[in-house]
Amino acid sequence: MNKKGFTLIELLVVVLIIGILASVALPQYTKAVEKSRSTEAISLLSNLAKAQEIYALATNSYTNDMNALDIQMPNITGTGVVSSMQTNSFTITIRNANGADVFQATATRGGSSNAGSANYNYTIVARMARGQSLQMWCQPGTVTTVAASAPALTGTSESVRMCKSIANGNANGSIME
Repeated sequence: MNKKGFTLIELLVVVLIIGILASVALPQYTKAVEKSRSTEAISLLSNLAKAQEIYALATNSYTNDMNALDIQMPNITGTGVVSSMQTNSFTITIRNANGADVFQATATRGGSSNAGSANYNYTIVARMARGQSLQMWCQPGTVTTVAASAPALTGTSESVRMCKSIANGNANGSIME
């Protein structure tokens, strides 16, 4: 009698192999998706900095009001001073720009405002002094006070590894100088 089909052992081996492949591929996929999301923040911060430069040329100062800038940013509604906005993945905030000679903005990922991103809690920082080029870097955690330059990335947390990945391996998380 000729029986055709698979034995239970053969099926279990196939399921085990698929499970091992999935356990290796899923973290890499998640990291690649998160890195692609960071390009949204980098692009928005870069466009915001360019709009601030145009505003500064016209008024001789930076502003905290996104509505005053000649730029279309997602999810800005209402009138009055809007210094913060929410995208699907990030909270973009202008920090202490009003009348100052330094423009500073942050794009924060993770924390309570971004559901589903608990493993990746990091901030992309943009800083530009008047007459100088834009600097951007990634820092783990939430940043409320912007430093004058990118701090060194230390530790082995998921957020530190993600910042190094976003910065293409740069030890201080510098994206753009």
